[in-house]
Amino acid sequence: MVSEMSNQRKIGICGATTTPSSMLLILLALICSATAGDDANQLDFTSGDCTLTEPVYGYKFDFSKLRSDLAHVVRSVSNDIFEFNVCSNLTYTCNNESNVAACLKRQGKEYVLGRRHELHYHNGKMYLEYLSGAKCENGTKDHPNYQLHVILNCDYTLDTNPLQLTSFAEDTCSFYINYDTPLACLSIPDAMQSNSCSVPYTSAGNTFDLMELSDVNYRTTDRQGNFFIINVCKPVLYGENTMCPAGSSICLFSPKATDLKKRFINFGNVQTQPVYKNEQLLLLHNSSTPCARNSKLNYSSVVHFHCDKNVRNAHPEYVGLDQDGCTYQFNFITPLACKNLKPCTARTASNELLDLSALSKRAPHKLSKDGKTYNVAVCAGAGTPCLANGGACYEENGVTYALGNFNGHLRFNQSGSPYLLYEDGVKCENDNRRWSTKIEFVCASNATKDSVDAVHIIEDSNCQLLIQYWTPLACLEQIRCTEKIYVDNSEDGTGGGGYELFDITPLINNNDNYEARVELPASQQQQLAKNTKFFLNVCRPLVPKYQLGCAGGSAVCMAKMSAAGAAEEEYSLGFPLISLAAINRTTVELLYLHGDPCPTDKATNLSTTIRFRCNMRSGRGQPVLSFIDDCNYHFDWDTSVICPPHECTFIPDTCEMVQNDLNMRYNFKNASFTKDGKIAIHNNNSQLELNVCGPHRKAMTDYSQDLVNLFFTHDLPGCGKEGKMNVHMRVICSSKTESSFTITNDTQCSLLYVQRTPSICSFLSLSVPTQDDSGSSSSSSSTSTTSTTTSTHATPMGKKEEAATTAATTVEAAIARPTASVGTILGLILSVTFFVACVGLFAVSPARRQRVRRLFRRNSSAVRYSRVQSNEEANLLLEPNGEFTESDDDMLL
Repeated sequence: MVSEMSNQRKIGICGATTTPSSMLLILLALICSATAGDDANQLDFTSGDCTLTEPVYGYKFDFSKLRSDLAHVVRSVSNDIFEFNVCSNLTYTCNNESNVAACLKRQGKEYVLGRRHELHYHNGKMYLEYLSGAKCENGTKDHPNYQLHVILNCDYTLDTNPLQLTSFAEDTCSFYINYDTPLACLSIPDAMQSNSCSVPYTSAGNTFDLMELSDVNYRTTDRQGNFFIINVCKPVLYGENTMCPAGSSICLFSPKATDLKKRFINFGNVQTQPVYKNEQLLLLHNSSTPCARNSKLNYSSVVHFHCDKNVRNAHPEYVGLDQDGCTYQFNFITPLACKNLKPCTARTASNELLDLSALSKRAPHKLSKDGKTYNVAVCAGAGTPCLANGGACYEENGVTYALGNFNGHLRFNQSGSPYLLYEDGVKCENDNRRWSTKIEFVCASNATKDSVDAVHIIEDSNCQLLIQYWTPLACLEQIRCTEKIYVDNSEDGTGGGGYELFDITPLINNNDNYEARVELPASQQQQLAKNTKFFLNVCRPLVPKYQLGCAGGSAVCMAKMSAAGAAEEEYSLGFPLISLAAINRTTVELLYLHGDPCPTDKATNLSTTIRFRCNMRSGRGQPVLSFIDDCNYHFDWDTSVICPPHECTFIPDTCEMVQNDLNMRYNFKNASFTKDGKIAIHNNNSQLELNVCGPHRKAMTDYSQDLVNLFFTHDLPGCGKEGKMNVHMRVICSSKTESSFTITNDTQCSLLYVQRTPSICSFLSLSVPTQDDSGSSSSSSSTSTTSTTTSTHATPMGKKEEAATTAATTVEAAIARPTASVGTILGLILSVTFFVACVGLFAVSPARRQRVRRLFRRNSSAVRYSRVQSNEEANLLLEPNGEFTESDDDMLL
């Protein structure tokens, strides 16, 4: 609680005037206690049935439609089978017991996971807790029985596999399943519902498609203690600390706002149609929220999408306010904004190229269903009897019915699966809509190239022909290399948290494998011959090199190397079968399973555990074999890739950026791309002199993209009342020194400047890349016509030597020393006294003590695919504010 003071009256806790009356202190403390309790109850409660009314907007969630006539079934990688129902019990027995809500089938035995369930709401998170399970052999005093938790996650798209089982240790008693469902979302206004998020950039059908970015929420700081929560082409996914207004794609989350309805403010409604104009790709979002700076306007937001073919961990950055003071500008750098892809190809958000163009050269497929024969082709015309531009059709009684015009626009749905959509077919009967054809491509590694049986009609109703095409060409990364985890970004632990995305795709190496260092404890060093080497890759099979004899598809290979350097006696240590698991905010884990039989235990297969840990000093890092546990090989991998953004200190006088944690500094005045800290930008017939140095600079490291973001404003007459241009500067570690820029064509008051330079590498603890495949990808044809990739339009104005990155011994910064009157000081003292009184009364009961702890403790919760290593850690998944020990806190750091 923070006391607000006016010049006339000192306002104390809960809004009362400060007086030295002890009776008033006690009264105020009681009022504070009651208020805090009410707020806690608002955001944390249990529902007795299958519905709940959330506290911010009064929206009623009803999960009764998730009831199954039989059961929901999920199978683990170790072949454990979980069966459960929602809003009802199973219709059959479990371990010879009826009226059971959840059951585990393991190695021929059945275990009751719950005889009933409760629906919980916690700060936006909704989950089912299955209670009264059977006694667990490894149970604790507090949790002696088996438990199942089903976390209900908002997902506006009905996926084919909405259930995801969280990885767990073999001896755990608590299990977690994520259930993605639209029933956990706020309703979308009819005018905002769409499954399209694309715009053509050529008359030949080349298209930008941003729908793949809608699968998660993104967060970016406003650099004032608040956060923007953003979704692309879909509303923000409702969940813990993401309770944004219905229909909003961009909202401002103010963690310290006491009024729940003012904690999340709509800054932009859903916009499903990107705009491509003057070589710029963007989304324009208008909101219904009046602007605080101008009551005649509402808030609005603009997201500018810029191409970089090498970015894998794509996310938006807040740039600043537009000239009207009510429009917020964001930059989103992503490979999905890049051109120059041939038809029937697409690039994923993780920068993997999917190429199905070979299918366009095959003869049209003739498929039969319900007595009709259909002609269908991929990215090409389907031939006779279809029309010239028809991608699918059928003929009946001599009449041809067109089912959509072909195109080469390959898209991805929210689950990452590729598909084609042919539209503008013949009109439906008794309907104004027209027929379309959707071809979904499914990864099938055992499908033969010319097998007609690989193409199937799934449905031909509701004005759409749905086809599944099984082909090995649709096989992308075998496992997901990203993971979400809940973190608390507030300084005082008062609930400023949200879900952040871990992404180790930058470590995927498509050209080579990693060789691990061996640093085993002394007791295990004799287990390996000195000539043993370990080769591995991340989230993918090994690149076929060195004539390794491990089974195809292996992600880790152990081999003895001969004197001539040839691999011998190879053993596969596992395959990439399980997606990334988040342990806490700074640690994630990969498991590779089902390797070769273990030499010491033929009934067990070799496996690998790789634990990635945030270390800003390590750069990309290297895997290290740290110990061997029976048949499981454990690798530690310190890397900066998963480290969160770090705000640096910027010293205006010296134009230096300082990374305080690493004691590193970077001087922009000495950089080869500036002249005394200034950069000349030639825009059409005018020249802009950009001054990198000055006050009010915000510098943020982004280790996942090997760069530093620098945000500031540049004086430019005509840009709003204050004459300020927003500047977003990306300084990227590269083997080349080159620059590019984009100036928004609408207002000319927003500049994205990209500088590649080797000199920033050491500041980020990276070595200079030996080769830079990126070239000038950061400035592509998707940027404005003023964008260039050479130094002819953006010159350093002289300097040739690179800026040195050195150890910082001291950071000289002016610290303002505020003055205060005696009355102000007295008011502060009394406010603190009130607060202590509140805390004292909270401590009377365990419930009140718990509320006090929530003010100071990190609120951390892991989600999908988080590995549960013990019963104690499992309990933290759903009760992050419970009674923690010191070891619990270490686990969540």
